[in-house]
Amino acid sequence: MHYVIGDVHGCFDELMALLSKIDAADEDATIIFVGDFIDRGPKVMEVLAWAMEHIRPLGKYQAVRGNHEQLVIEWFGQFMIWWEERTAGGCHLPMPKTHYDFWQQMAYTKQLSPGKLTPYIQFFEGLPFSRQLTVQSAYGRTMTYRIVHAWYDVQEPQDSEKQHFCNIWERNYYGKAHTDEVFIHGHTPTIVREYYVPGMFIFGDAPGMACYRPGAVNLDGGCCFSPYYNNFPCMLCALCLETLEEIYPYTLEERFAQKIQPDMTDQADAKQMADEYLGRYRKKTPLPRLKLLKQMGAV
Repeated sequence: MHYVIGDVHGCFDELMALLSKIDAADEDATIIFVGDFIDRGPKVMEVLAWAMEHIRPLGKYQAVRGNHEQLVIEWFGQFMIWWEERTAGGCHLPMPKTHYDFWQQMAYTKQLSPGKLTPYIQFFEGLPFSRQLTVQSAYGRTMTYRIVHAWYDVQEPQDSEKQHFCNIWERNYYGKAHTDEVFIHGHTPTIVREYYVPGMFIFGDAPGMACYRPGAVNLDGGCCFSPYYNNFPCMLCALCLETLEEIYPYTLEERFAQKIQPDMTDQADAKQMADEYLGRYRKKTPLPRLKLLKQMGAV
C-alpha cells in the first residue's frame, strides 16, 4: 500500500519510529514524503543523510519538493556567485546565508564549498513539485491523489511557474470545492491558530495531528515544534492512501509523556493530558474525513 508522510524538518527519531511502525505492518509499503526534510529540527543532517540514501523517483521511498529545499536551491546560486568572486579576490562581502539553519548545518560539518554542497543541491533539484497517484482503495473504489508540499492550482498548467510557486508556498485553510482528486499536503502546521481555530469548529480539527478539509488532508503536525507546545502532540503524521488510516510514531500518551518535565514523575499526568486532548479535539470523526471514507467506499 501507499503511505504519505508530512514535513519531517530534522525530526530523525520520530521518522525512524514512524517508518518502523509502517514497515512492521506493511513490509511492501511505498512511502512518499511531502518535502521539507531540512531546517528547524534537532537532527537535520541525520534526516538528510537518510533521505539521500533511500529516496528514489520510483523507489520504495519517494518525495516531492518542499519550500525549504527550494530556498536552498535558490541560495546556492547566490553562494556560487559569492564563491567565484571571492576566489577571484574581488568580493569582500560576507557569505550569503540561507533563510533558515541549513547554512549553519553545512558550516558545522565543514561542507560550505561547491563540491560538498553540490550533491545536496542535486538531490533537492531532483524532487518533483507534485505527484499524481491513482490507487485502488481497500474498499474497491479508485482514488486519485495529488501529493504536493503546499497546494495545487487546478487552473494552472502543471509545469508553469505559477503552479510551482503554489506547490511549495500556497497556504490553504479551507480545502477545495471539487473532490475528484484528493490533495495530500503539508507546509501549514496544523498547530497554527489561523488553521486550526476555524477548522476546530467547522471541520473538527485535531491540532498537532493530521487534519482534514474538503478534498484535502494536511499531514504537517508541526513535529519540530513539539518542545514549544505542551498542549498539542505535534506528531510526525502518515496516512495510508488505500485505507485512510493515520499512523503516528507514538501514542498520544507516549507523546505527552515526552513533554513532561523530569521532576513530574507521575505518568498519570501524561494519560490525563492525552484524555483531555481527545475529549476536546477528537470527540467524533471530522466531517471531511467521513466524506473521503464515503468516496473510497468505506462507509
